[in-house]
Amino acid sequence: MSSSKYPIIDISEQDIDDFEPMGTKSKFWYTDSKTGQEYLFKSIHTEDRQGNPIERRGEDWAEKIACELAEALGIPHAHYDLANYQGQRGIRSKKFTTAGDNMFFGNQLIEHVANRINVPLERGQRSQKVDRVAAILARLIDNPPKGWVPTENIASAFDVFIGYLMLDTLISNQDRHNENWAMIIDGEESYLAPSFDHAASLGRNESIEKMHERLVSNDEGRQIPTYVSRSKSYFYNGNDRLKTLDAFLIIGYFRRRATVEWLERLEALDYKEMLQIVDKIPDELMGGTEKTFCAGILIANKARILDYKELFLDQTDKEDKGTA
Repeated sequence: MSSSKYPIIDISEQDIDDFEPMGTKSKFWYTDSKTGQEYLFKSIHTEDRQGNPIERRGEDWAEKIACELAEALGIPHAHYDLANYQGQRGIRSKKFTTAGDNMFFGNQLIEHVANRINVPLERGQRSQKVDRVAAILARLIDNPPKGWVPTENIASAFDVFIGYLMLDTLISNQDRHNENWAMIIDGEESYLAPSFDHAASLGRNESIEKMHERLVSNDEGRQIPTYVSRSKSYFYNGNDRLKTLDAFLIIGYFRRRATVEWLERLEALDYKEMLQIVDKIPDELMGGTEKTFCAGILIANKARILDYKELFLDQTDKEDKGTA
């Protein structure tokens, strides 16, 4: 394995511009004094609802690994660096909107569509139904993320979003709720925002003891393949909350050719490269048990996602023959 590690950027001397209004004071914006770039820093040290200090262990390494996997798969994503602010571990992300951009989150888009057709909305995440999201991707968001170079099969916002859901399944991201995807308006044009906020993934919140137990257990129900099969999304099909794999498959079925290309990209990402991405997290942030557990999640999820490649290939073949 590669011995070089991802750097931890020390931002202790940076001046805080503004605290992020969504959440606690564990998130703030700053402008880098050397480059002038704007960044959001998110500490793993935060508070619970009663104001007691808590640590969201593993959020930094989970976000960094997700970022590097997205890069390897060619998925548009917010860029994340490991960072430290005055002794607090965290992550920084470069601002991906520019002056004049307006960003609308999924919940706002869902509400807009419901108002247009005069349909009452379910409370909370239950409004994020796959058919509504599909309609938004097909009809409301004109373009894929800025900078996306269209391929033969991945050209639209809808096509690219399928890649986001494949990433969610690969990393067991259970937090693609309706404020964790968005549309960017720039003038007259609308674009899908890059994928962002992947910290609730890779089993990062499990204790070291539970990770170890799952790694050594002889009980199939306790092992990693069973563990990842339970990963839930925030997408609903009717009243049913979907698992991450099912959300990918159902929305992917709308754009089968795009889905096949994403699956081919995942297949081409070999295990050695995936494990190197995990191993490059500095050892002081992520120990051996955590790295082995995380690698096991990626290996198990890659295998179960690719189990469906032949099904999608078969469907596209039927389309070509006019029998689908």
